[in-house]
Amino acid sequence: MRILYYYWGENSKEDCVDALLRLGHEVQVWTLPMENYTSDPIFSEKAEQMVSVFVKQGGGSACLFSFDYFPLLSEVALASGLPYISWVYDSPHYTLESLTLGNPCNYVYIFDRSLEKHYRELGVSAVHHMPLPVNVNRIDRLLKEKNRGKLRYEHEICFLGSLYNDEYDFYEQIGYLPEDLKTYLDDVIRVQGELIGKDVVSELLPAKMCDVLEKYVKADLGPEFRNARDTIFQNMLRKKVTVNERQSLLMILGQRFSTDLYSGKEPPADLPVRYCGTADYHNEMPVVFSRSKINLNITLRSILTGIPLRVVDILGAGGFCLTNYQEELSEYFSDGKELAWFESKQEMLEKAEYFLAHDRERECAAAAGRNAAERFFSYDVLLPKVFSNLC
Repeated sequence: MRILYYYWGENSKEDCVDALLRLGHEVQVWTLPMENYTSDPIFSEKAEQMVSVFVKQGGGSACLFSFDYFPLLSEVALASGLPYISWVYDSPHYTLESLTLGNPCNYVYIFDRSLEKHYRELGVSAVHHMPLPVNVNRIDRLLKEKNRGKLRYEHEICFLGSLYNDEYDFYEQIGYLPEDLKTYLDDVIRVQGELIGKDVVSELLPAKMCDVLEKYVKADLGPEFRNARDTIFQNMLRKKVTVNERQSLLMILGQRFSTDLYSGKEPPADLPVRYCGTADYHNEMPVVFSRSKINLNITLRSILTGIPLRVVDILGAGGFCLTNYQEELSEYFSDGKELAWFESKQEMLEKAEYFLAHDRERECAAAAGRNAAERFFSYDVLLPKVFSNLC
């Protein structure tokens, strides 16, 4: 197949293109700044010209492809008669609320099955479930070069990820709510924070409570989108739960074990961890995973059931992963066999202690996790499924 790949700066381009070429596809990569996801006449005109030239080149079936969903690309594809494949890895990803999502040219893949169910219930048949991918071939080559012989562990427990305590922690920016409403929202955040592997925000913040919150907070995406007010408010609280949870779990682990953190540009205050700066996605992150006895994953709470990319990245690098429970994990893994999961803070501590003390079991699980990543989540396995609906 001939694929016109729109590149917007995502980390996955090199891995995906490498796999597409290996699978025998013809790939043309193009990039163009997009000022607005739904209305950008200059982008649309240039994109239409690009697609027109691509279509006229002929030579078999063709499609437009991007990671994440762009309404303008869907409209360009619709006008040109090309299928548009979008593989979404961001969560939340509010362009999915665009009224263009139902365009007949769309084939949209999302990694959270609960989200697929949500859009199917809205009547959008273009949305399909698909896990997120990893390029095990590239990582194998990288680690062979970097590790050169016997593996040397550099970290006991390591967390690589954002703490989200930045300008995008929108809940902290709302300092003008009535005391009773603020108290209620704080209680929702507290209750959800005590539950791992189960979402209750949607139950505790139903439409009638969102009606109250809307009097003080705007959550309107605009006329080009569905009304996603409730989801936006719920995800705002889920983000705050994640902020609190990552701080709390790192605090607990750091007080008991040697714990290292790769996150942001500055070391966090008041956390008993060793700050290690940042790690480049392609060249440094897999090495960190492979050299950590335990890699911690703490899922962003807006991911309700799906397996986050961080878990897949860890396994693809042959690292051992200790993660909060997510419903879809049990579809591919057994607890303690390829990775380990926890459903409480106490269980996290117990499993961290156990796997630090049992090297053989931990390393066997990491090896099994690496094999599972290649079997279930490699680009070579998932890309044929992504393109199968076009046949």
